[in-house]
Amino acid sequence: MRRVAILLPLVALLFGGCKKDELEAALAESQAQLAQTRKDLEAQKQATAELQAKNQTLQERIAELEQEISQLTAQLKDFADKAGMTEKELAELRAEKAKREKELAVYRNLFASLKKMVDAGTIKVGFREGRLVVELDDAILFDSGRAVLKQEGQDALAQLVAPLNEVNREWIVAGHTDNVPIKTAKFGSNWELSTGRAIEVVNFLVTSGMPAGKVGAAGYAEFDPVADNSSPEGRAKNRRIEIIMMPTIPQNLQDMLTGS
Repeated sequence: MRRVAILLPLVALLFGGCKKDELEAALAESQAQLAQTRKDLEAQKQATAELQAKNQTLQERIAELEQEISQLTAQLKDFADKAGMTEKELAELRAEKAKREKELAVYRNLFASLKKMVDAGTIKVGFREGRLVVELDDAILFDSGRAVLKQEGQDALAQLVAPLNEVNREWIVAGHTDNVPIKTAKFGSNWELSTGRAIEVVNFLVTSGMPAGKVGAAGYAEFDPVADNSSPEGRAKNRRIEIIMMPTIPQNLQDMLTGS
């Protein structure tokens, strides 16, 4: 009995030591996972900040143009007072100011036409990488994995036809998806789904009165995201249709390129 009594504490101590080692290992693993999670979160925050930095609202662009026009006006007055510029240089400044004023008028009129839809949350209007973008969430346009416009989507697009037509510019309808692969009988990839949806929107716009020569379609699949695809919220933001105003090339640049 004495031998058994001595062995019992030794066994308990041995097993206790094993348990302690297991707990320490589990704690170390948890700490490593926490550190990795913090690192991933920081990377996501940085990616989101970079994406947001590319964006500019229409109101911000209007304010920016107003500031540019104000600066050009001040420069014109200053140069005229000093009489230190040639007529050609003054004419170039006046032309630049007129160009900015024309662009400002386009944006103001378009914003006024679309304000009701923006306020209702039906669309978003802003700038991304220097281009004006009208964005629609694909949830109001299409059912998951399909490229047939829902009635709600048709109603929203019908309201866009007149405002877009008022702008003397061409538009591109761009389809975007999240990064979840798709493979159905109709769509073998996200490229096909995004392009099919863009074409569906273009067909509806043209049928509703938009000139066919004024609008085109493009599909970008998951390769032009506006949010992180690692969360459901991010993937939802990436599933979208964008109607993008195409830029015009200034005449002086056209002349340079063509050698005129």
